[in-house]
Amino acid sequence: MSEERIVAGVDGSADGLRAVEYATRACLLTGATLHLVHAVDDAVMAGAWGVVQDAAVMEQVGREWTAEAVTAAQALGLPADRIRSDVMVGNATSVLSHASEGALRLVVGRRRLSGLERMFVGSTSASLAAVARCPIVVISAASNPHETRRHGRIAVGVDSDGRSDHTLAAAWREAQVREATLVVTHIQPPVPVGMFGGYRLTDDAQRELLTAGREAIDEMVARVIGPDPAHPVHILVAPGDPVDRMVDLSRDVDLLVLGMRPPKGLGIAIGGLSRAVMAHAQAPLMIVHSA
Repeated sequence: MSEERIVAGVDGSADGLRAVEYATRACLLTGATLHLVHAVDDAVMAGAWGVVQDAAVMEQVGREWTAEAVTAAQALGLPADRIRSDVMVGNATSVLSHASEGALRLVVGRRRLSGLERMFVGSTSASLAAVARCPIVVISAASNPHETRRHGRIAVGVDSDGRSDHTLAAAWREAQVREATLVVTHIQPPVPVGMFGGYRLTDDAQRELLTAGREAIDEMVARVIGPDPAHPVHILVAPGDPVDRMVDLSRDVDLLVLGMRPPKGLGIAIGGLSRAVMAHAQAPLMIVHSA
């Protein structure tokens, strides 16, 4: 497909349908085509005790689920000629990663987790975050029950090392499309004992780090967004644990955007920060590979 499109993973679950609804609204905002994709995992066709699943039956179920997704998209006002659907055989991560090539974004659902499950959050969504070929949005019907234009704010987490321009640009595009306020956030973690000669930094030194971080973020915002943005931009530079602060921030925004260094080889998993925020975020999470 050569036209702009947004891909949504379809799996028959409430979270998958939430992903379809999110992707549909994004298409309505951007004018993109919706591409619905269901993966029939050939690895699970051989079930427990050697029982072989019928591929034809699994593909038929997939077609029923994608038909349900098409109906949901049309009910939200997306014309039929802007909806494509495919049922493909293969591992879900591989299928959706391939489908994401050239897409504006990939949207997938994740189920609500608790306890130790959070340590292994959403194997498919976590794997896709590492290998998707476009920005990926992870959303849960349980954790994100409301429409995503409720708050009118988007937050983006950035570093002060000069490598977050691509992430900030992606978040700014989302804010422009939604006519939302953008909250540019840099969290400076505390420096532990043992660094800088074995001594904890003084309060003055910590403040100097925050000041330097604020200056770097101000420069990045001016460079990427410009001096006179069309929509409000707020800059938040604060000390604390990045995971805790990002999760807290997710309660009051429509979308949280994080950057991730692109993997250098196959089998590289999503980073600890992104995985932890994905497990606990109360807003849809967009992960953008740094350029």
